[in-house]
Amino acid sequence: MARKTLSDAFGGQLTALEEQRAIWKEALHPDAIWEGPMFETPVSFIGDDACGRFFELLLSVVPRFSTTLVGAYPTSDPDTMIIESHGGGPTKSGGQYTQRYFSLITSKDGRAFRMREYCNPFQTYKAFGKEYWETATNEIMAKYKRPWPASQPADPISLPPVK
Repeated sequence: MARKTLSDAFGGQLTALEEQRAIWKEALHPDAIWEGPMFETPVSFIGDDACGRFFELLLSVVPRFSTTLVGAYPTSDPDTMIIESHGGGPTKSGGQYTQRYFSLITSKDGRAFRMREYCNPFQTYKAFGKEYWETATNEIMAKYKRPWPASQPADPISLPPVK
């Protein structure tokens, strides 16, 4: 049976929280990091538990969140690519979340290892509510605060060279 990926989590199907957690345990590397540098207060979730809780936050507001791939662009590192996509879905409050993403994604051992996502923060604030977004993401970062894992590159800001 093929390993579950983040596409299994974000394909627009409603699944129970425990099903989502099982997918994330398969899809995320234990040292995974998800970064959102475009927000007024940049966010960084370190470790599969923190990333999983962040994804739970997303799905708690947009339960049928899904993405559509626009393009995939290789880099000089065979484990790293740039993904262009758009995604969203109806929010629980009756609104609509619509977003365009540019994501730098690195895999390690066949799992999502590092995800740096560039998007329009104002679309996120509109769908989630800015105060709710900031409170929820700060709580996740505080609860799962970890030092940068030793297996990660020493500089969390550096990007692999693109040829």
